[in-house]
Amino acid sequence: MREPQTIFLILVVIACTVLAGCVQPAGITPVVPAVPATTVPTPVPAMPDPPAVTTSAPREVVTIIRYVSPLRDIKDSALLFTLQVPAEWDVKTYRMMKSDTSDYRTDLVAGNVFSIFTYVITRSREQDYRDQFRQQLHAPVETAVTINGIMYDRFEERAGGNTTVAYIGHAASANERGYGSVLLFTARDSNRFEMEDFEKVVASFRYFSMRTAGSQPGEEIPVYDLEGHALSRTTNPLLFNTSDWDAGQNSADGAYAASDSSSEAPSGGGGCHG
Repeated sequence: MREPQTIFLILVVIACTVLAGCVQPAGITPVVPAVPATTVPTPVPAMPDPPAVTTSAPREVVTIIRYVSPLRDIKDSALLFTLQVPAEWDVKTYRMMKSDTSDYRTDLVAGNVFSIFTYVITRSREQDYRDQFRQQLHAPVETAVTINGIMYDRFEERAGGNTTVAYIGHAASANERGYGSVLLFTARDSNRFEMEDFEKVVASFRYFSMRTAGSQPGEEIPVYDLEGHALSRTTNPLLFNTSDWDAGQNSADGAYAASDSSSEAPSGGGGCHG
C-alpha cells in the first residue's frame, strides 16, 4: 500500500509543478526596473579675475594762452616807409650822422632786438651789408625773397638758443628818395611765437610814394639824434636835408640805370650776389 501512495504523491507534485508554470502568461518578459540616467553637468569655465585697477597721479596739462596784441600803423613820411607793429611797442628812429648823407636806425624793439636801418642805397653799400652779415653770422642760410615789391637777400642763423634774421633790400628796390632798408631781428627760440610775430612785422613793411606821403595812414615815428634829443621834421633842416635828397635821387637813378642796362638779376637758390 505504501508504494502506490508514494507514486501518487509524486504524480501530485509533478501536476502541481506543471500547473504552476502554466499560470504565467506566455510572452510576458519580466519587467526590469529602469535605471535613471545620470546627468553629468557641463563644467563652466571659470571667469578670469578682473584686471587690477592701477591708479596714477593725474598728469599736469599746461595750457598756453597767447595774448595777441592789436596792431597799429606807423610811418616815416620823410623816409617813405610804413609798417604795422604791436600797439605796445615804443618805436623810435635815430639819425646817424655821416659826413655826406644821413643814415637812420629805427628801433622797433630796443636792445638790438629788432631794428630797421635806412640809408641812401648803392650797390656797393648793399654789398657791404651782405659781407658784414656773412662775417658776423656763422654760415647763415641765404635766400632771395620779395615782399610788397621789395627784393631782399635774407640771412638766417640759429645759434645759442636764438634765431637771427636779416633782410637786405636790393638797390633796384630803393624808394623814390633813393633809400633802401635793412631789417634785422633776433628772436628767442624759447618763445614759440616770437619768430612768427617778427616775421609778420617784416611782411607789413612797404614803401609809399612822395605823392601819397601826406595821405598815408599811420602814426608818425618820432626821430631823435644820437644823444636822445627829439628832432622835428618841419623845423630841423638836418633831419632830411637837400643833400640827402640829391644824393638819394642820384643813387636811385644810377641804381635803376644799372639795373636796366646790366644782365645781373637776383640769384635763385642762395639768393645772394657774390
